[in-house]
Amino acid sequence: MSQVNYRPEHIPAFLPQEWADQHFSAFTGISSLILRRNASTHLVRRARGGTLHEAAQFLGIKTSEHGIGFGSKLGRWARAQDNLHAFELALDAIATDLEASPLIDYQHRRHFLADWTLSPAIWNHMVAQLQQWPGNRAITDDRKRLAVSAYIWARITQGEYFFSPCPSDIAADEEACRLWKYHRRFACTWLRQTDDHPHYRELKVLLDDHADQLAAAIDAVRPQPVVATRLSE
Repeated sequence: MSQVNYRPEHIPAFLPQEWADQHFSAFTGISSLILRRNASTHLVRRARGGTLHEAAQFLGIKTSEHGIGFGSKLGRWARAQDNLHAFELALDAIATDLEASPLIDYQHRRHFLADWTLSPAIWNHMVAQLQQWPGNRAITDDRKRLAVSAYIWARITQGEYFFSPCPSDIAADEEACRLWKYHRRFACTWLRQTDDHPHYRELKVLLDDHADQLAAAIDAVRPQPVVATRLSE
């Protein structure tokens, strides 16, 4: 295992878009999503050893999910275009960027939010601030509250909403979880396309602000700053 100056908990589960734009823009024949997801797992493996599947599990990535493009798609792409060396060099550069950045304990954030949802009181306060647009029929009930909780989870953990945990109060109900996944996908999709919908454009501002405040509060739970340590074999 190569020497690194970060720990596995410092790796976001989904590589930030700006790093992907900087280091993966020359790659073709594979989606940025797959590269970002796999880059994180490879960086974790560099820090803790083990297999890629173990690294993915550490990040909360469910490798059994159909169509996530983990491992095998990247391997075929690397072999077909002889991109493995270039991919490893890109990972080296990303690791350098990571080590030069403030180190965030994303594992701590994931643990903190494992059974968290946006509270009804805070949600209702947000809804009250939204402008009532003519003809707007956007749902603002409890289904929406639980759905946008996944968006906040993804922003704080720097993961993908796709892997956010089902809310604990409905986790035992298979049908309720299925419906929640549907509403989660709908809400998170619109929150990424806010130019097309004024309701979600306003809501996103409120959700982002709350997420950033909550992230700061979570990080403050550990008063001692995280210091990078050199890990070796």
